[in-house]
Amino acid sequence: MKNKVLIIGAGGHARSVLDILLQNDEYEIVGCIDNAFGKREVVEGMEEIPIVGNDNALEEFRNKGIKKIFIAIGSNKLRDELYDYVSLLGFELINVISSSAYISPRAKLGNGICVMPGAVINVNAVIEDNCIINTNCSIDHDCKIGRSVHIAPGVAISGTVSIGDRTQVGTGASIIDGINVGNDAFIGAGAAVVMDIEEYALAVGVPARMIKKLKGE
Repeated sequence: MKNKVLIIGAGGHARSVLDILLQNDEYEIVGCIDNAFGKREVVEGMEEIPIVGNDNALEEFRNKGIKKIFIAIGSNKLRDELYDYVSLLGFELINVISSSAYISPRAKLGNGICVMPGAVINVNAVIEDNCIINTNCSIDHDCKIGRSVHIAPGVAISGTVSIGDRTQVGTGASIIDGINVGNDAFIGAGAAVVMDIEEYALAVGVPARMIKKLKGE
């Protein structure tokens, strides 16, 4: 018997998550929770997946006995807030992992994590809860990735790097070994990070430099 799972989100990232789940025999998708409820009945391009309610329906589904959930929202801040909310409601967050990803048996993963096709998570890496590890990115040995982080497609992270909570590493960026990146930072697409990045920094370029703070000091 398949486990029933509810998905939060019905946009582009959610479609990528659903695509993986539809190839997995473990789960039966109940439907998607999204603010498009009432405007659209199904997920765009996936007519077999219904939109079954908005955020107000989460407690109702939990009371109906749905235990498993996945948050398929791209925004790190919103995903982080929803993680706390659904946990309080008693949902169990599943991991969604592509069959073409490589995860070392010595890596440690939390809950609510998506690992997209072609991603590599190497030995002794730690991925905290609620992260997006996107297509064809690599996270090398002994890295620590904080909660609700998004590692975008094509990112290369060398060994012993630490990335703080809710940080986003943009498409194709690279980070050399031993670097520390603070909480709530944003590293731009194609950046080469060769020095530590402080929290709330927007860092871009080659080499990456902070161009502004995303929040007041």
